[in-house]
Amino acid sequence: MWRGGVLVSENGTRIRPYQDAIEFIRWCRSNGAITCTLSWNRFDYVEEALKKLGIWELFDLHATEYTPDKAGRLRRVLDGLAGGGLVIPPERVVYVDDRDIHMEEIRRQVGGEVIFIHIWKVIRDYAEARRIVEDKVLGTPAAREGPAGQ
Repeated sequence: MWRGGVLVSENGTRIRPYQDAIEFIRWCRSNGAITCTLSWNRFDYVEEALKKLGIWELFDLHATEYTPDKAGRLRRVLDGLAGGGLVIPPERVVYVDDRDIHMEEIRRQVGGEVIFIHIWKVIRDYAEARRIVEDKVLGTPAAREGPAGQ
């Protein structure tokens, strides 16, 4: 149910996407990124929420399952892309999460060079996340381009 631009679930959970996160995803896509959900949640809930919020299409792939095995799902996504001829090395994979509990296994299964953006804990906002991607993936450090990579 919608209430003032906020999606409210049956149990009263309020869902409002961070506008900065949406802009970050759009920016990543505009720079050639393949975007993927990797939520530890029920797929049908995530699909319904993202569609109602109008952001389902921001993601090229959806690897949402009600299981903590994010590393295995990420590995399967990368293997599927490789099977289609697109090999993405670990140092070009950017994983964004507000918890680090999956990183050890992601680095073990995918590679130690996966770029982890620990949002709101180590990385304070999406402007900083963008600078990291510019520097580590795109090779265009924000320092060369001016404030906030603009």
